[in-house]
Amino acid sequence: MHTLLEVLHVLSVVVLVGPAMLVPWLGERALRARDGDAVHAAGRRAMAFNALTLLAAVFGALVVSTGDYYSFGDPWLIIASTLYVIALVNGAAVIPGVLARIGKDLQDSEGVLDGETLEQHRGRLLALSGLNLVFYAAVIVLMVWRP
Repeated sequence: MHTLLEVLHVLSVVVLVGPAMLVPWLGERALRARDGDAVHAAGRRAMAFNALTLLAAVFGALVVSTGDYYSFGDPWLIIASTLYVIALVNGAAVIPGVLARIGKDLQDSEGVLDGETLEQHRGRLLALSGLNLVFYAAVIVLMVWRP
């Protein structure tokens, strides 16, 4: 049973965390194209994939609880779990909110935003997306390395 849980955990991480890390970048591409509908769609996808990473977290918790090697008190697991929660909140709530605001601005202005507003939106989105990428990457490194 433990091996099956490990397989499900790794499989769900590959299938769900990868897209959760990368989908917000589609919003930046849609922003450059000034397509408000595509920005909204990227926000919905970012929220969905980040929320679905909870499935990987549940499988991971089951792996720890059914195994004899690691415990929830291990420092690497505490750090990884904390970073995961930050990434989850950022990816499922903050980034989709920013994408919704950008999409609304694009729709209201019919795709015509001044350069300064466009760059402010783009900078905010890139910063949050980059942070999410770093947080998820750190979690993955900690899960593989297990210092």
